[in-house]
Amino acid sequence: MFKWSYSEKVMTNATAEQVWAIWEQAELWPSWDSELTWVKLDGPFKSGTKGKMQPVGGPIVEFTLTEVKVNRRFVDRTRLPLTNMEFSHFYELDDDKNGTASIRHSVTMTGLLAPLFGFILGRKIKKHLRAAMEDLSQQAVQV
Repeated sequence: MFKWSYSEKVMTNATAEQVWAIWEQAELWPSWDSELTWVKLDGPFKSGTKGKMQPVGGPIVEFTLTEVKVNRRFVDRTRLPLTNMEFSHFYELDDDKNGTASIRHSVTMTGLLAPLFGFILGRKIKKHLRAAMEDLSQQAVQV
């Protein structure tokens, strides 16, 4: 099976609860991710809930929350033609024990067309992911 992946990590002063408060409001994702026009979740923020989003300049995309661990991480999956795309979002306390934390977002595409979608969509993801996470961190501190 073919695979494409990319990950970014930013340090944050926000607590897990502050970051989670931003993540669980899916309709507000475009406020920190400039590549999204809108997002709608069709139920509570928990595993199995489906939703739709529209990337800027792209078609409406359906997604499913496949893993939700409150204040720690969540994963959403989108099905593309012959490919699955997963966005994993993590809040992590660093091991140095001085109270520092980070936000890490990873994107993984698997399937027959993963290299093609990695080339087409991956370039946009690589350009904007760090800035989106920095915006998320700044908004979370203000919660």
